[in-house]
Amino acid sequence: MKRIYALLVLVAVCGRLAYSQRHPAPGLTVNKTGTLLLNGKPFRGAGVNYFNAFARTLDKNATGDTSYKAGFRYLKARNIPFARFMCSGFWPVNYTLYLEDKARYYKNLDAFVKAAEEIGIGLIPSVCWNVNTIPDLVGEPVGQWGNPKSKTIAFMKRYVKELVQRYRHSPAIWGWEFGNEYNLVIDLPGDNDNLPPVAVSAGTPPTRSKADKLSLADLQTALTAFAKQVRKFDKHRIIISGNANPRASAFHLARAGSWEKDTKAQYRQMLDEQNPGPVNTLSIHQYPDNEGAYFAEGPASLEEIIRVTMEAAAQLKKPLFVGEFGAQEKLLGAATAKEKYKELVNAILVNKVPLSAMWVFDYTPHDTENGINVNPATGAREYMITLLQQLNN
Repeated sequence: MKRIYALLVLVAVCGRLAYSQRHPAPGLTVNKTGTLLLNGKPFRGAGVNYFNAFARTLDKNATGDTSYKAGFRYLKARNIPFARFMCSGFWPVNYTLYLEDKARYYKNLDAFVKAAEEIGIGLIPSVCWNVNTIPDLVGEPVGQWGNPKSKTIAFMKRYVKELVQRYRHSPAIWGWEFGNEYNLVIDLPGDNDNLPPVAVSAGTPPTRSKADKLSLADLQTALTAFAKQVRKFDKHRIIISGNANPRASAFHLARAGSWEKDTKAQYRQMLDEQNPGPVNTLSIHQYPDNEGAYFAEGPASLEEIIRVTMEAAAQLKKPLFVGEFGAQEKLLGAATAKEKYKELVNAILVNKVPLSAMWVFDYTPHDTENGINVNPATGAREYMITLLQQLNN
């Protein structure tokens, strides 16, 4: 009987293994060695930030904006496989449709995801884009991201549950990102300095205080709560912080409130601390203003910063997502911006970065992003897409 039982167990295990090989987990996943997989196979790819593609639909008085369909077709035709986008409102006022007509809100998002499925574009939704928006919505200071029992965390968890349960079976969803660059506002010195913006007409409170500031511990609490909530409903897809590069003084700011430059080793340590498990990727945003005197050891090129980050990713077994990269013409001049963009693309290529996304595609209103927007209607800066296409090929 024991032999028969053992044989039955072996058959069952082999059956599950064969099934998992025929039906790999959907979207992007990470294996035990830290390799990024798409639908179960090793993957490297460069996409775009289609920042406000969904946000255009959030005006409750609008008849419905489906301009993203043309954008998806444009990307598909050029072998651009995925888009990162803001899957929420930017300001509190932009949550009006969600709060007052949730059925319509999700009808709009259903149509957005369905279009990506039909056209064949992957999606990385950034769920809580703006750091101060959810606390402002629920009437709490921004620092309540660090309180696991806060209204802020409760609102986030409720929204994450709705999203993940609704779209976890969609082949278009590649992963789940928390928000955008929360790590740039942590550990900043001064009680009344470096506070979040005030825009009362957009739904913020009229004043801010030191209670609106965040620490590294607050960021870790928020990211951990987000990641655990995602994992309740999606056991496989990658979880991304959405962070930019750690500030050049991130280690010293966290320990002593000092602007002293970090060493490369301290930079690697902050990458780890700012992307805590169950977050299973590293996230940076790379622009030319990141280079220069970035490390205590001395000047570093764009390629070196990415190389050092990839070394940390290999050590931590967390694949790197360069969630934004680009070069702004209005800051650098058109010729220099183009050269810096090429330099970034080459750094991503030579360092074999598994996942990256150019900033920014089809941003409306057009050309408000310091001369960095690719406008598919006019062909402005199409060289950025062409270089991505070459990178993917």
